[in-house]
Amino acid sequence: MCDSARCPQATHHPCQRPVWLGQVTSIDTFINNRCVARGEKKRLEPERDRALRVLSEIDTATGAVSAEVS
Repeated sequence: MCDSARCPQATHHPCQRPVWLGQVTSIDTFINNRCVARGEKKRLEPERDRALRVLSEIDTATGAVSAEVS
C-alpha cells in the first residue's frame, strides 16, 4: 500500500480507508493472540502505527471524525 512516508507521490483517498482499517484490524488480531511470539508483535507495532497515521490523514483530509481503534 502506498504511504507518504515511503513515497513522495503517494496520496490517500477516502475509498482506501476500509483497506487501511482492515490492516489495523488484522494486526490487532495478531498482537492480541497469545500464540504469536513477542518479537513478532514488536515488529507489527510500527506497521499498526503507520496504518493508524494514514487513517488519521484520510480523516483529516475529508473532515471525518475517526472512530477509535483499540
